[in-house]
Amino acid sequence: EGKEQALKILQSMAVLDKATTHTKAVFIKSEQQKRALEKEINILEWEIKINQEKLKNIDETWAEKYDRVYCENATFKETLKMKTEEIKLLKSENQLLEQQHLEMMAMLDVKQQKLLQDSICLSKSGVTEVTSLELAVLGACACNGPEGVPCACAKMSAATRKQLLQLKQEFELMKKSKEEAYIMADAFRIAFEQQLMRRKDQAFRLAQMSKICRKETKTVKWKSSKEDEKRKSLGEKLMGMLASGPESKKVEELENPLEIIRTLTDLLNDKEEMLAHQRKVSYMLARTLEDKENALQQRKESTFSEEKVTFKNSQYKQDLNPQEWIFPECSCCQDGFSSAPNTNPSRTPTSHSTGSKENKHHNFKETMNMK
Repeated sequence: EGKEQALKILQSMAVLDKATTHTKAVFIKSEQQKRALEKEINILEWEIKINQEKLKNIDETWAEKYDRVYCENATFKETLKMKTEEIKLLKSENQLLEQQHLEMMAMLDVKQQKLLQDSICLSKSGVTEVTSLELAVLGACACNGPEGVPCACAKMSAATRKQLLQLKQEFELMKKSKEEAYIMADAFRIAFEQQLMRRKDQAFRLAQMSKICRKETKTVKWKSSKEDEKRKSLGEKLMGMLASGPESKKVEELENPLEIIRTLTDLLNDKEEMLAHQRKVSYMLARTLEDKENALQQRKESTFSEEKVTFKNSQYKQDLNPQEWIFPECSCCQDGFSSAPNTNPSRTPTSHSTGSKENKHHNFKETMNMK
């Protein structure tokens, strides 16, 4: 019995030891997990604090930006109000100037109105050039003349504008003539290259034909003695292909087929040259026709504008009293546009030159036909 009790006690002690070791291991694992979780919690808390600080800084920067943009917007609104007021004043001044312009246009003649409209159109296309010259002239103006009388500076500005118009017209005419010269040079070059290529081909073919003829002369002579007179030779066939005329008479005088072929190639080359010159003449005629059509359109437009201006002037004079539409004459317009008729003759030399070119081409064509 004592032994059994001792065995039971020992067994219970062994069980307790096993339980305590298991619990100790579990406790150690739980403590390790607790420490790891505490570390993760500390890291997360630190990250949260950093993110909060970043958000605060971002909020502050956005608030500063908003305040700055708000201040800039306020200043822009003020400047916009000032600019709108300035634009209103400028519009009112522009309306007054337009009224004065219309009154001055009503006082001018039809030719002077045309010249002034042309100068205004060219000044709109090249504002920088005209305004720079006028400002250079009028900027140094320190004279205060009587009202209604233009000063020397205004006359100089009008003269410079007139010179600019003439120079621009001459420049456009020079451009057109330059383009025509380039086109004619290209046409001559292309025709010359085509003739060279054809001559090369013809020379190559003639060389081949001469080789073949040298080889077959003996066989041709032997066959020609045996053949009947009914069969025609090569020269006779080519003569039959030609029409009756001076060309066929030239070919009839020849007997050698090589000479016949050479004469035919020369005739073909002459005809090709004739065709090239005819093309050039047709091109020149087309250009002259285009210039004439443009001139007719401009005349029609000018007559239509004259009728409009006369109708408006008549209405304007009927509406006004005689004392209201009598104004002092503007000497600047008379001085600026006194030499206006000299602008049109600048186009006459070109027409004369084109006519001389056409006569030359026509004479060349007649000589080639005589050949």
